[in-house]
Amino acid sequence: MKKLNLIFFIGLLIGGIVLSGCKKDEDDEPIIGYPSIDFKGGEGYTFEDVTITTNDQILVGIMAAMHTGTQEPLTQFTLTVVSGASTTTLVDSTFNAESFNADYNISFGQTGDATLTAKVTDNAGRSDEVSITISVEQGGVAVKKNDDLLMGNVNDLAAGSFYSTSEETVYFVSNVQENTDKVDFIFFKGPQNQNAIASPDDDDVKLVYPSINDWAVHNETRFQMTDMTVEDFDAIEEYHIFPEFTGTLTRVSHLEVDDVIFFQTAAGKHGYIKVVDLYTRGDVAQLEVIVEE
Repeated sequence: MKKLNLIFFIGLLIGGIVLSGCKKDEDDEPIIGYPSIDFKGGEGYTFEDVTITTNDQILVGIMAAMHTGTQEPLTQFTLTVVSGASTTTLVDSTFNAESFNADYNISFGQTGDATLTAKVTDNAGRSDEVSITISVEQGGVAVKKNDDLLMGNVNDLAAGSFYSTSEETVYFVSNVQENTDKVDFIFFKGPQNQNAIASPDDDDVKLVYPSINDWAVHNETRFQMTDMTVEDFDAIEEYHIFPEFTGTLTRVSHLEVDDVIFFQTAAGKHGYIKVVDLYTRGDVAQLEVIVEE
């Protein structure tokens, strides 16, 4: 605001002093402005409330700018997620700039509603923020894990050879005949296949167990080898998103410790078999199985 202007008018005829009034100049008002922030729109970006499934990844873009009137530079950006009583800071960045521009890929592993808030603050301490709600639903399918499965070769008295994933049960030669409709895969050791896992309709397994030819049901389980690590297998919990199954093998042979086999049962259920140990005997396998409910 300009200083008071005391203007003295001296006139011979008027012979007096006139004091001008104080008037505020609107052009000199202090500017109170705030920085601006917004989510980027357009293809591929999430910029409004959305529903996703667990572990889905969203792309969030941020644009922020200082107020052109105040010319106060931006000094801080934060990106936080509030879910229930829990607040997680994903980004807390300090800088000094006229604008801010960034993209973030974010995934949510827990179900429920979460509020994602982006906030920018300028050098004067003024801020602006934007928020969206992310509703997270359970993704994948429920799975069950058998982490103590011992299977043996033909006529092994300690370990059966025929496994039902639906019942999580190992059958022996002595009791499998009445349960052929439940068997999804068979463990055996042959002179050419060595340690192997096969479908009940595999030709080679019928040479080891000739009685299979007389089974009432030969479930058509199919297999494919994977590059999944033991760590990846062990990390699977109650739900899992299985990849597309393209396997056509009726048998996987020459098994080695830490192999992970992807399979699909005749009922369309997907699962993995991990080879834990083959032992020095060579005809007994310690396995772990994950299969969808």
